[in-house]
Amino acid sequence: MDFYVIDKSSRYEDDKYAFGEQIDQKTGDFEVCEECKLPVGMREWVSPRKVKLSKPSFVDFVFGTFATFLCSERFKVEYEKSGLKGIVEFQDVDTVKVKNSRKEKVQPPKYYHVKIKRGGARIDEIKSNLIREPGEELCQICKVGTIKSFEAVYIENNTWNGDDIFYPTGLPGTIITSQKFYNFIKQNNFTSISLISAKEYKSNW
Repeated sequence: MDFYVIDKSSRYEDDKYAFGEQIDQKTGDFEVCEECKLPVGMREWVSPRKVKLSKPSFVDFVFGTFATFLCSERFKVEYEKSGLKGIVEFQDVDTVKVKNSRKEKVQPPKYYHVKIKRGGARIDEIKSNLIREPGEELCQICKVGTIKSFEAVYIENNTWNGDDIFYPTGLPGTIITSQKFYNFIKQNNFTSISLISAKEYKSNW
């Protein structure tokens, strides 16, 4: 099975597409590990979810200050018909401002914030050449810790549960997709999302 990484490295650039920013952000609790009870991600973004876009360039995916991304109504409809797995919820978003728009009112399309499953597979740290902070003790369930670098993203054999989009255990801020999800994106010509082969994806810090 080939896997891909959703590339968010240019999520604050808007030379081609708009990026999004949360306004008056309201947050709930952290998602925590069932074993060690430590946070495994950012605080939940709760309703009302308000967003401003950097420019009136309306596409299928919007990246920015969100843990995941915003998606268009078109993506939501096609995903729900596709049989793909991994998206937990499409959460309502209110786009309250579009910067650099014309004087007349610009009506942006409907967007949704996407909540994604965690733990769809485990990172093979040896094959990925993943280097952690020396001496750091890790929970063996969530494996949340300080990562210094990695040279690729490989999944441990027999740990993938069949999800087509997910946060892997061991690399919690990285969104992985299946080959089926990759094909779905290409076949529908969804705009403003970049998928990189997991074997070619490496740390950029």
